[in-house]
Amino acid sequence: MKRRIIGLVLSAICVFGLGFSSKSDAQKYGGTLTLGMYADILTPDLHRWTGNPTAQFAMLVTDRLVAYNEASSFTPSLAESWKQSSDASEYTFSLRKGVLFHNGRELTAEDIKKNIEHLADEKTKSPRRAEFLPIKNIEVIDKYTVKFYLKEPDVGFLRVLQLAYITAPESFESKPPHPIGTGPFEYVEWKPRQHVKLKKFKDYWKKDKAGNRLPYVDELVLKPILDDTVRWTSLRTGSVDWVWTFPFEQIPENRKNPPPGIVPTVRGGVRWIHLGLNAATGPCKDVRVRQAIAYALDKKSIMDGLTWGSAPPEAQIYPPGSDWYIEGLKDPYGQPNLAKARELLKEAGYEKGLRLNTIVRNETFIINLATLAQAQLKKVGIELQMEMMDRASHEARQIQNRFDVNPSHQTYVDDPDGIYYPYFHSKGGRNYARYSNLEFDKFIDEGRRTVDTAKRKEIYRKALELLNRDLPNIYLGHYPIAQAARTYLKNMKTNSRGDVYWSEGGASHAWLEK
Repeated sequence: MKRRIIGLVLSAICVFGLGFSSKSDAQKYGGTLTLGMYADILTPDLHRWTGNPTAQFAMLVTDRLVAYNEASSFTPSLAESWKQSSDASEYTFSLRKGVLFHNGRELTAEDIKKNIEHLADEKTKSPRRAEFLPIKNIEVIDKYTVKFYLKEPDVGFLRVLQLAYITAPESFESKPPHPIGTGPFEYVEWKPRQHVKLKKFKDYWKKDKAGNRLPYVDELVLKPILDDTVRWTSLRTGSVDWVWTFPFEQIPENRKNPPPGIVPTVRGGVRWIHLGLNAATGPCKDVRVRQAIAYALDKKSIMDGLTWGSAPPEAQIYPPGSDWYIEGLKDPYGQPNLAKARELLKEAGYEKGLRLNTIVRNETFIINLATLAQAQLKKVGIELQMEMMDRASHEARQIQNRFDVNPSHQTYVDDPDGIYYPYFHSKGGRNYARYSNLEFDKFIDEGRRTVDTAKRKEIYRKALELLNRDLPNIYLGHYPIAQAARTYLKNMKTNSRGDVYWSEGGASHAWLEK
């Protein structure tokens, strides 16, 4: 399949800075690179991880069988090649030779087998366990070859392995958690809400295009700074060298006059912004309430308010430019209809209005999203009562299904099964809304077995239409990537997901000129 996500640039977005080097620059070794992240990791235990901040950390410390490239498509990593059976029920991977763990031991096929089995083991209590249960058996063919047998055909199986951060089995149950990976950086320490410290792995297997060893910097620090404005100030004062995102309200001025010593970059993103609605308990269990919420929202106003006009509203998970974007999909709630919203609330027994519990992560973007939705829903008598909480508490409330409304943004996965199944299938491990629709499940199960891409796309069109009818989530648009670096930081280029590590870039390829 031809991948086009690399060219995704929303029409309203202008790339006005480039966070990477020119051909005249020569890489330099040494120094400490500090990244200003939007949130802290939840744990250094990479078999019990959840959340994007922890995933970003994991990409730096470990490798996976397959990785993301610049276009956020799957590309070889620990596996230098693989074969898929004609019915997509068997996958065979050939591993790279000479890949070392941080403790100096060589990676083998047996290590891959032990990692996947540990993730699937009920005793591990991995939040990702459900993703690995469709694996029937894992066979070690030889030292560098491993084969997966699936219970049922699954065309999108690579997205499961992308969730498996490979660590040395001897570190699985280390106390406190201390992951031993094969990635460009070794884990040093985590001080919650302060920093994660990593150091260069001198025997990292990957080299740059000129044959030089990676990474270039000696130390890497991930510093969680939850407030966008504080993070931006930290970059301007030089206490961090790069920021995951800066305040969108700064975009217009940065386009005209970038601050001295700063290189900002803004481009189209692939994370999907939404309001999650509880489809199992509380007032939102009634689909009429969910539909009323959708009719009351002015999506364009919300997206303009969130991104300062940098991203348009969308009614689907995949953005324009993606192979899985559904052309011509009609948004039933593209325009607000307050009269219809009030009518539906009356039918549902809430003519006098209602209050909805809203769980809000203590992050600037999420707070802004919740606040904008709150103001709009108030017009039809819906009051969002916001509970502010840290990421760990928010994750727990999602899993427990203890909310009415859940404003959030979620990550991009190359294959649609990696989103539609876990988030919306009745057996999905991240189906926080507890959405259950047998017709939808049938579509998703069929999508896993269908090899023909055109037929799969039509299946997901039908599934998406059901989601837009039933509304376990209200899709709003896509999160732009607004990142910035000090001018002395060279070659810190992220991919279309904004990842701090990808197959040919990120922190492992960046260097400091100061």
